[in-house]
Amino acid sequence: MMPQCVVPFTMRQYRFGLDLAAVRPKLFLVAPFPVSVTVTDVMHPAEVEFELTFPADIEELVTRHYVTAGARSGTILEYGSGASTVLAAKLGVRVVSVESDAAWADRLRQHLAEISATAVVHHVNIGPTKEWGRPSNRHGSARFHRYPLSVWDRADLGAPDLVLIDGRFRAACVAAVMLRATRPTTVLFDDYAPRRYYHMVEKLARKEETIGRMARFTVTPGPIPPDMLTEVIGWFQDPR
Repeated sequence: MMPQCVVPFTMRQYRFGLDLAAVRPKLFLVAPFPVSVTVTDVMHPAEVEFELTFPADIEELVTRHYVTAGARSGTILEYGSGASTVLAAKLGVRVVSVESDAAWADRLRQHLAEISATAVVHHVNIGPTKEWGRPSNRHGSARFHRYPLSVWDRADLGAPDLVLIDGRFRAACVAAVMLRATRPTTVLFDDYAPRRYYHMVEKLARKEETIGRMARFTVTPGPIPPDMLTEVIGWFQDPR
């Protein structure tokens, strides 16, 4: 019988740096968070498709917040689905993830079904899409507002403890949290630092810190200030 050894590893090693050739297939990995993963899991072919693309510092930040949400038995709302959704599922955290690419949403649902019963992919039809769920044209523009907003109409959403913004209509997603959340909510906004056209959201939400390209906000529920209404309505037509 092959011996079973316990080896420590980090989330970064799990996703990127683990030397599979140096580890026997039956070794068990003990993670610093409440989830059991074996090398066999790491080698699952679907994991390649749903591999995290965050830099190390952001991956650690996201993982820490996901673990905290799980410890509180909370819910994570994601705008943009993929490896972060799989991460939440493996951690046993309830997650609802908004996605505009129907084919991607179907593949992710099939993969999540093998991991968790509490991970939900919320597909929003915004018309034809291309890479990363971007709209191919403006033929579906009458439905663009549904990407940030429609997930909040789900009876099973509840009050999210954490929101990750890493998909389309990112500025509008901040506005949606402000309009629909029922309590101050932590928002992790990816690609924020280098893209100055996102910085306008600081008129609505308090930026707490920037880690690499990601910013962490606290969004307090409330109405859109009247003098910003014209600007904010425009965000719901901007798929960036």
